[in-house]
Amino acid sequence: MNHFSTVAFFSIFAVLTAIAGTVLAYIFIIPEKKRAGLNKIFGLLHDIFNFKFLIIEKVLQALYVFSTLAVFLYGVFMLFGFDFWTNYRGETEVVWHGGYGLLIAIVGPIVIRLAYEGTLMLILLVKNVIQINGKLKNANEDAKEDLFAVPEFPKKAEAPAAEAPKAPEAPAAPAAPVRFCTNCGSMLNADGSCPNCK
Repeated sequence: MNHFSTVAFFSIFAVLTAIAGTVLAYIFIIPEKKRAGLNKIFGLLHDIFNFKFLIIEKVLQALYVFSTLAVFLYGVFMLFGFDFWTNYRGETEVVWHGGYGLLIAIVGPIVIRLAYEGTLMLILLVKNVIQINGKLKNANEDAKEDLFAVPEFPKKAEAPAAEAPKAPEAPAAPAAPVRFCTNCGSMLNADGSCPNCK
């Protein structure tokens, strides 16, 4: 076998293996109902294939730390950097780059931070949408399960023993109308006679 045929063989073998692996993953790992029976490694693969968490967040965090340190250290090292130039008269000039280095060491990390924060805001937005969708999905599944459940009604608190009903009271007799004497205006006695006009 020459070099070309070996590369072609392994390329075809890689494609066929990837197809077989994809089919097996869709049968045994990716379905949500299979998650409970998977061990730790296959459970992690299930979460990765179903995008349960985002890897890009950790990758960007590592790149942020690296680029911040690289820019800061480059700026610090420029404080000690000199260039030697020969001008048109043949004289050697020394150029100090410390001002640029100080600027890079201070402004560089701030610019990098703003760029990564803008990127992470988009990622966190997507992450929050995924979490909200998961919570809504769980709430909808709970609602579907409760749809056919027999409701449990709270037990009534036992009422205190009721008192025996009271007999209705007889209505009071209406009072006799008060009458006044037509001559003097005084109130009449019970028998209808005026006490002043006798």
